Amino acid sequence: MEVRQVWAHNFDSEAKLIESLLSKFWYMAVDTEFPRMVYWPAGLAYKLEPAERYRLLRCNVDTLHPVQLGLTLFDAGCVLPGGHGGATRYVWQFNFHDFDVRQHRHVVESVVALRSRCVDLDQTQQYGIAAEATFGPRLRKWTRASLGRTDVVMSRGGYDLTYLVKMMFRTGFRMPGSATEFDAVVKAVLHRRRVFDVGEMARLCPREHLRRGLDSVAGQLNEAWFTANAARQASYDSLWTCYTFMKLREIYFDDDGKLAGVDGILAEVTTF
Repeated sequence: MEVRQVWAHNFDSEAKLIESLLSKFWYMAVDTEFPRMVYWPAGLAYKLEPAERYRLLRCNVDTLHPVQLGLTLFDAGCVLPGGHGGATRYVWQFNFHDFDVRQHRHVVESVVALRSRCVDLDQTQQYGIAAEATFGPRLRKWTRASLGRTDVVMSRGGYDLTYLVKMMFRTGFRMPGSATEFDAVVKAVLHRRRVFDVGEMARLCPREHLRRGLDSVAGQLNEAWFTANAARQASYDSLWTCYTFMKLREIYFDDDGKLAGVDGILAEVTTF
């Protein structure tokens, strides 16, 4: 597996490569890395009403800055794009320069966690891509119908999706006031693509022990690719999301009707 690291200097060439592949792959797994939540609920998160969950999400996304975005393209057979006659498979990791640990609000422990996973925040700030000014417009291009009908798969749908939308609307975009308004924005920018959250898919499965985070779900599905990797970054998590989605689909959502039933059900965003 080759992680294609994307910085400001090679962004255009990597973006063109992705654009050449979109029509050939059905799915795009996405993972975002950012300094973890600075706003927390006063009580237990699972007891929040849907409107309160969305408000908490909105406050955090409007305050925080993405550090990385991992992207894995794959088809219905879980085949990834690659080179060297298929001997190498590609995943992408976009590194953003927007977060400045010296001036932007963050939780200290979250920065420690990022660095423990070998995320070099000095390097991302110096050589990274402008998330909203540069990456966002290209992302909007990728969602146009002319580049294929690639569906989007995420591991923590609410945060991943809201960061995607925020980047697509460029600098200064503020999250809509309600989840209903946000849903309308998503439909407009994704051009009716399906969106899946593997965490919510697991929650809706009959096996109680799957109703946990991505790490737990992937481990309990007993996939051979599951490893404990302390240096895991966004690219790895997007690949993990890809494999977890395909395994959940194989076992629990094995026809189009079942899969359609979980389209658009996203943590922190879905209003039911």
